[in-house]
Amino acid sequence: MLMKAAIKNWLEDIRGKKKYKRYKEEETRTQRILGQIFAVLNIPCALFYFVWCVTKADWNYWYAFIPFIVSECFFLIHYLLWIKLLWYKRNHDPKGITPKKEFMVDIFIPVCGEPIDIIKRTVMAAKAIDYTSKTIYILDDGENDQLINIAKELNIGYLRRPTHEHRKAGNLNYALSKTNGELILALDADQVADVHILKSVIGYFSIARIAFVQTAQRFNLPKNDPWGNSDEVFYKAMQSGKDNDNAAISCGNGAIYRREALSDVGGFSEWNLVEDLHTSMQLHAKGWKSVYHDTAFTTGHAPSDIHSHLKQRWQWAVDSLRLFFWDSPLRYKGLSWQQKTQYLHFGYNYISFGIFLPIFFMLPIWSLFTHNFMLKAELWEYFLVRLPYFLVYMAANKLLTNGLNTFKVFQCQAGLFSVYFSAVVTALLCRSKLPSYVVTSKVTKHSEFTTNLIACLPHLLISVVSAIAIIYGILTIHNDLWFLIVNIFWALWTIAALNRFIWLSLWPSIYAR
Repeated sequence: MLMKAAIKNWLEDIRGKKKYKRYKEEETRTQRILGQIFAVLNIPCALFYFVWCVTKADWNYWYAFIPFIVSECFFLIHYLLWIKLLWYKRNHDPKGITPKKEFMVDIFIPVCGEPIDIIKRTVMAAKAIDYTSKTIYILDDGENDQLINIAKELNIGYLRRPTHEHRKAGNLNYALSKTNGELILALDADQVADVHILKSVIGYFSIARIAFVQTAQRFNLPKNDPWGNSDEVFYKAMQSGKDNDNAAISCGNGAIYRREALSDVGGFSEWNLVEDLHTSMQLHAKGWKSVYHDTAFTTGHAPSDIHSHLKQRWQWAVDSLRLFFWDSPLRYKGLSWQQKTQYLHFGYNYISFGIFLPIFFMLPIWSLFTHNFMLKAELWEYFLVRLPYFLVYMAANKLLTNGLNTFKVFQCQAGLFSVYFSAVVTALLCRSKLPSYVVTSKVTKHSEFTTNLIACLPHLLISVVSAIAIIYGILTIHNDLWFLIVNIFWALWTIAALNRFIWLSLWPSIYAR
């Protein structure tokens, strides 16, 4: 019944017969429908490509074909999850909705050794929030006595727990036990809130069963955002798609929670390194709802050096993968199938880029050095069969992400393959015991060149070997121009995908120009 209703709703949208009630729903109709049509058209393109590959397989090179076809299958499933995630995005009026009552709000600012000036700036911004019924608390896990004086000076609350287990989640849960506000606004130590944050989103809590509202985030970034830390695809496309399926997640900052909902799941989850993702899933599994308000009301820092960046992305990947392997959303009867696929995508994405993407880096190297191909077909045939699948995918991806999923975004993801591979291994080994956790630095650290070189060594080795393979192929392959051209193309694609990470690691100032 649900599938039938969804198809009927889609057909009415295509015909323009649907009653558009949501914010910007009608204005985004053309782009949405075009993206959906390309996404559907790409499925037969993909199936034709896969059937062709299997029928043309050269089993003499099974050791190349099997990793190749498994990787292709894995990325096809990734594509289907991606399309489901972006199929219909829900937007909200930046002004929010009018609340039916005034809620008592506790503002939690968890800190753990961050610089005093950064914390004070965050506290001062919290005090300036235009809302009367609010109480601000510094949650000090760094045991810094200077913060006691700041709290007294600014007439705000200060909480320091006697023990420091369970990281940020434990800190938040201790504060929950010592406070009583109906709602909790969580602000990271470096996140400066806009004055309108509460009045703009608090009205959602007049709706029954809303557990939390997550706002968009913005960051103070270097020129050209070299590391891609703005995460525009996530904040401007993915979260809105998840919101449509009641699967938008908390990001730990700029999130407002209903205390009753947190109490229903035993507080913030302490199972993972960071509390946000697992807490979100537990709330959804209990039947609570979430809202992603796609307007930013906080401004903070993002990692600007290689080691802080890699550490943050590794921690996010480990959390998503532990959930994928050891507390799968498939186990939760309270989640709808749409919510289950939305949560599965997190871990699946890291497996795709950490395990299977590197296989595509290796295949042109193997072909150029051995002069072999794992298919019994001319390379021009492979090119023509693969091309529709590639082009239609690109069109669908561009339209459904509002043009945000650029090659730069892909480079930023591809460059993290070694981090994601490490995260997969760590998650598999850490079913019941968490790996060590360190709070992400809020200030830039300048590392030695040799340390940075080690960080990008896998990327450098693959790129150098790809370049050598290209030269070797040019010098030794004389009777199959298509074979040479296609493999050189894919080897150059590998180099292009990884070069951004290499340059950022070794000479970061280049991308800031």
